[in-house]
Amino acid sequence: MKKKRILRGITAAAIATAAMTLVCSGSAFASVTGDATGDGSFNVADVVSFCKYLTAQGDIADATAADMNGDGKLNAVDLTLMKRALLNTATQPDDPVEPPVTADDTYVTQITFASGSVTLKNANDQVVDAASAQNVKVENGTYVTVTKPTTDGTTDFGDINVDGECTNGQLKVDVDATAYATGQVTFNLRGLTLSNSSDSPIYIAQIADECVITVKKDTVNTISDGSSYTNADESAAAIYSLDDLKFKGKGTLIVKGNCGDGIVSKDDLKIWNGDIQVTAVDDGIRGKDSIRIGDPDDTDYADLKLTVSAAGDAIKSTNDTADSGKGYIKINGGTVSATSTNGDAIQAQQAIEINGGDITVKTSGSTNSTSAKGIKGVGLYDTDETTLLTGATITVNGGMITADTTDDCIHASGAITLNAGKLKLTTTDDAVHSDNELYVGGTTAGTDYTSLEVYVTACYEGFEAYKIYQNNGNIYIIAKDDGFNAAGGADGSGNSGSSQNPWQQGGWGPGGGGSSYGEMNLNGGIVSVNTSFQDADGFDSNGPLVFNGGYYFGNGGDSFDCGDGSSITYNGGYAFGGLGMGGGSGYNMSTQMVFADASGNVLASSMSGGNMTYAYGSSNVQAYSGAQVSNGTNISTLGQPAVYISGQISGGTALTLGQGGSGQQPGGPGQNPWG
Repeated sequence: MKKKRILRGITAAAIATAAMTLVCSGSAFASVTGDATGDGSFNVADVVSFCKYLTAQGDIADATAADMNGDGKLNAVDLTLMKRALLNTATQPDDPVEPPVTADDTYVTQITFASGSVTLKNANDQVVDAASAQNVKVENGTYVTVTKPTTDGTTDFGDINVDGECTNGQLKVDVDATAYATGQVTFNLRGLTLSNSSDSPIYIAQIADECVITVKKDTVNTISDGSSYTNADESAAAIYSLDDLKFKGKGTLIVKGNCGDGIVSKDDLKIWNGDIQVTAVDDGIRGKDSIRIGDPDDTDYADLKLTVSAAGDAIKSTNDTADSGKGYIKINGGTVSATSTNGDAIQAQQAIEINGGDITVKTSGSTNSTSAKGIKGVGLYDTDETTLLTGATITVNGGMITADTTDDCIHASGAITLNAGKLKLTTTDDAVHSDNELYVGGTTAGTDYTSLEVYVTACYEGFEAYKIYQNNGNIYIIAKDDGFNAAGGADGSGNSGSSQNPWQQGGWGPGGGGSSYGEMNLNGGIVSVNTSFQDADGFDSNGPLVFNGGYYFGNGGDSFDCGDGSSITYNGGYAFGGLGMGGGSGYNMSTQMVFADASGNVLASSMSGGNMTYAYGSSNVQAYSGAQVSNGTNISTLGQPAVYISGQISGGTALTLGQGGSGQQPGGPGQNPWG
């Protein structure tokens, strides 16, 4: 449209005393308010141009747009309004103006790959010649690059459907992020088999918002790369993105990373739904800034199934920039299986949060050469990677976690918080290990026995941390060494080759030879520990051990042990104790230990070793060994021996609370600080 041009006809001195009057015709102009230069946008350049016009140093292209108050005059009032509008919109002179995209007959919405060619079609199912296609370009016959968005955030120009089969092709996104500042590209995979031996078959070079890959229902799609190549980012992955990447849909996507990784995003990676199956010779799925599995706005994750098998880490996030809020993995739901043969199953640099889902992790690598943990929070280190600066956190708020690992099942350099969920853990090392604090059953003590359930079927040590806070839940641990260990172990301790615990801290109370660091607070919940080493401890703190509430069933060389210079403090709760099974001879968890009130109503019970010979607690509760429970509520659902929190007791041998034998009282032989 031709712009109306106002010619300068008065001097700057005259402008100071008189206003300019616009002579407008009856026709309307589709002007951008404030756009004095007539370039289609309003920015600082318009203010500069208008200032020169008012001082007789230049002309403006669009007088109508410059007339900010619409009074037909151009004067200092308009200049003030123009400056104010500029400040309110914070528009810069180099702000991008998105070029128009028109979904006409040359806009491609269908790409079909063949062995040596591709067929492009528009929304009317008409063939589009590659030379005239406005939103894609084709090179080498089967290399297709999308150059314009499928939506700019306001207008939907149409998703691009992709199908066919090609052994040497590429689907690439290269949409100028400056020109299309809100651009997004969505591919609908409708039965695509695409491989490439010399590059990443799907490569996202740039997109301002995100690339969305929708796996359509009732279709199977396979993406695979070659065994030796380097892509444009000097890396290798079957699906590789330099910007945000999202997967969704109800179909099946099979990704084979034959050279390096399976799926990579250098920004944020989202997997909302779909049956996604990834195998890789290195890492399976890598999202540098974050990985989010399961749309947080959904409540039904029946259509989300993620299966990852990798030689390296199966699922990982790597951003190590401090205070970035990145480098995390969040799982909200779905069925997730992560297997690694020489790395960690799930690894994040700064944080892991699990809110739901059925999650299975498995590792089989040797811990002598590499980390082979199930779920690992790495943390931030100094440039020499020797000093930890900020610990990574792991938080479990729900879901079912099944782990079978050669290294720790769950390991964090920072705090671990098990708020809720079900965990079935098997390992040759620690079941749960934090280099900092471990909160079991949340951070507040209570009597919630069912929100959190943990069954450790086998481990070297069960729960290990610098400080342990046992607050709620039903915890059952079968360990070779200590069940609970506050600051007494080391990473990889279960694979040291020793038949004894190299961090054994001795007997009850002061003088046991241990260090006075670490802390264990037993505040609530029900915990059962069975150990096999004669000199292993059920509950071992290298510093203070404090009872505030809950029910505890522990055996071991010392059932409850504190470090040198520390003491066991009793403020509440109930505990059974006795010798361990001894010498690694196995576990005999066939005797039911019960706490009941004066009327025989069961408060808490657990199947444990028959050699538990003493109990502690307040006088209004009775302890029984070898009793029967009828009509009780069994809160164990993971296959561990029954734990009852109600019912009626019958039979058994009554134990006197607060008394023990053979020097088993806390504080040392002949002492009973529990009163």
